[in-house]
Amino acid sequence: MKNQYKITKELMKTWAKEYHIHGAKNVILFILWCVLGVIGIKGLVFSISTHSDWMDIYIYALFTVLAVFKLFFARFFFWSKRYKLYSTTYGVSEWIRTTEFLDDEIIITDHTSVSKLKYSNIKTIKEKNNVVIIFMNNNMAIRLYKDAFVEGSWEKCKEKINTMLK
Repeated sequence: MKNQYKITKELMKTWAKEYHIHGAKNVILFILWCVLGVIGIKGLVFSISTHSDWMDIYIYALFTVLAVFKLFFARFFFWSKRYKLYSTTYGVSEWIRTTEFLDDEIIITDHTSVSKLKYSNIKTIKEKNNVVIIFMNNNMAIRLYKDAFVEGSWEKCKEKINTMLK
C-alpha cells in the first residue's frame, strides 16, 4: 500500500491544530501551563492593585506571557520553523511525501530523504475525518490522508498493520 501527498506551507500550518495534546505527558504539561497562566494573571492583577514593586509586576507579566505563548502560539511557531528547515534542506517550497507499507517495514520518502520504520514500533493509531496519525514508540508520528492512497486503501492498510502487530 502507498500513501502519497504534497506537503506545502499551508498544509503544515494545519498540522499545528491536530493532536497537540497526545499522551499523559502533554496533558500534564498543558495543565501546568494553564496553572502558570492563572497564577500570572492573578498575581499581575494583585500586584497592580496593591501598587507592588515593579519586579513583582514584571515576574507575573512574564508568567502570563510565557503561558499564553506556550498554550496558544508555540505549536504554530514550531511547525513554521520545521517547514522552513525542511524547505531549506530540500531546496524546494513544496515536496511529495510517500509512505509505503511493505511486508517487513514502512518506508517514508520526503523528497530525497528516506526513513525506514518497523511495524513493531507502532504504539497507537488515531483517526479523525480524513486524517490518520500513526504514533510510534520513538515519539515519531506518521501522518496519512485516507483519500491520498495511490495503491490500496486505508481500510486494507489498517488490516495489514493490525496483522503485522499480532
